[in-house]
Amino acid sequence: MLKGLVAGLLGARRRDPAALAADVRAALEAGVEHARAKRSAEAERCFLEALRLEPRNPDALNLLGLLAYGRMHYDTALDYFREALRGDLPVADFHRNLGMALQALGRNREAEAAYRKALALDPRGLRFNTSLLFHLSQQAETAPEQLLAEHRACMERVLSGARRLPIGAERLADPERRLRIGYLSGDFRAHAVAYFIEPLLAARDRDAFAAFCYHTVDDEDERTAELRAAADRWHSVAKLSDEELAALIQADEIDILVDLAGLTDGNRVHVIARKPAPVQMSYLGYLATTGIDAIDYRVTDARADPPGDTDRWYSERLVRLPETQWCFSPRGAMPAPAPRGGDAGAPIVFGSFNRLAKVQPDMLRLWGRLLARVPDSELWFADVPSDESHERLVAALAVAGVAAERIRTWGRLPPQPYWDLIRRADIALDTFPYNGGATTCECLWLGVPVVTRAGAMGFARSGASILEAVGMREFVAENDEQYLEIAATLAFDRPRLRALQHGMRDRLRASPLLDAPRFMRNLEAAYRSVWREACARAAGAEPASR
Repeated sequence: MLKGLVAGLLGARRRDPAALAADVRAALEAGVEHARAKRSAEAERCFLEALRLEPRNPDALNLLGLLAYGRMHYDTALDYFREALRGDLPVADFHRNLGMALQALGRNREAEAAYRKALALDPRGLRFNTSLLFHLSQQAETAPEQLLAEHRACMERVLSGARRLPIGAERLADPERRLRIGYLSGDFRAHAVAYFIEPLLAARDRDAFAAFCYHTVDDEDERTAELRAAADRWHSVAKLSDEELAALIQADEIDILVDLAGLTDGNRVHVIARKPAPVQMSYLGYLATTGIDAIDYRVTDARADPPGDTDRWYSERLVRLPETQWCFSPRGAMPAPAPRGGDAGAPIVFGSFNRLAKVQPDMLRLWGRLLARVPDSELWFADVPSDESHERLVAALAVAGVAAERIRTWGRLPPQPYWDLIRRADIALDTFPYNGGATTCECLWLGVPVVTRAGAMGFARSGASILEAVGMREFVAENDEQYLEIAATLAFDRPRLRALQHGMRDRLRASPLLDAPRFMRNLEAAYRSVWREACARAAGAEPASR
């Protein structure tokens, strides 16, 4: 279809080259403005006009590919990106976009090759490095040692030449004074990470710790206002340069800077590399190592990162909280669990409620086996906004003999319909190797037990960390066969399933997962411990071991 469109446009009327170039540029610029304003239909018309004026214009093809990708029309996006790259055009962004489409289609080896091509063209480009790292972290075959090596190499390229700011010795003279904790994030808004940010601000010991927040994106909403009100000081810093933001953090005399973004959107890794605070930690938003030498510690727990081998898989020193690294603050608007009847004839509903990008081909094959084993069941997917994506899921599960009518999909939903969809399911299926975090907590709070598959790295053990914190260790599988057995056994034991669902909220309320004061006592004890170590090092003393 795309080749026919391009061929048809080759007959465009020849015009004065300078005037033609100006018209093409105007059409592209207008399309980009429409796209930024989320007017995708108008943007598409502009890009098609640019293509009519100049058939095979690579920028128009690439931009049309991005529109298709945003609609999750991945096959169409792939065609556009390949056409834009005709002749192996050396444009790093085009190769990265090609990698995104290939990854979305489950063609992982080709995706990695495209990401590495982009990186070869622009070795220091942050987005090209992070795209490769995200891709590798979502592949079950990526060894922990390789992931650490790739993170170190990428961050060395991106951050080479960064100069650290000087820290006066007087800042480290008192290990017991009130500490200034800085939180750096782009997720102080209606975002999954915000579930876990609220306790950091609302349940803290205000006499011993002051909370400073640095919001790194322009996007703000009602949730932003709630979090701003809970902080001692708030800075919206999206428009600040790296130098300006580093200087602001230093001027605020932040003692411990806690980065909540890692390498996700809204990150400010170039600021972190300048080390504007004496102690810097990674927590919450990025569950792998960052590979950034300027980050001293990473907050975790012993379930997510069992002591022993896991320590050597991080560039940061691991600080394990004694109970859990998670503290979930449910939204008041979340509905109660759905009433459960005793209808033994109703099908069991398995649900996948994580982002579709986390659903890897190996996971689909395993779920196909599960549905074959539990014939009276359905599988529901959230976050599937296109017919193309739906058909791809149906085709993948058909290999295991699963009929199309047993697969139901929904597009990306607003919070209330999304929560209502979850609570109508019987069993939630966690993804692997990148487990859910907020999604797992939402499912549990809405009365739906979760079956998870644990791996080696922290991001492949977040499900285990959460479930063990609420006393549901029996739903943590260590391999695919155990995952299949746990999910199928629970599906066939409806009385046990209903009992779990009815008692889920009481279970959560009695657990460390929802006990914000208890969680903050543990986290603030960790803050004080690492601060004392920093003070001891500054004084030339040997810090006490933790």
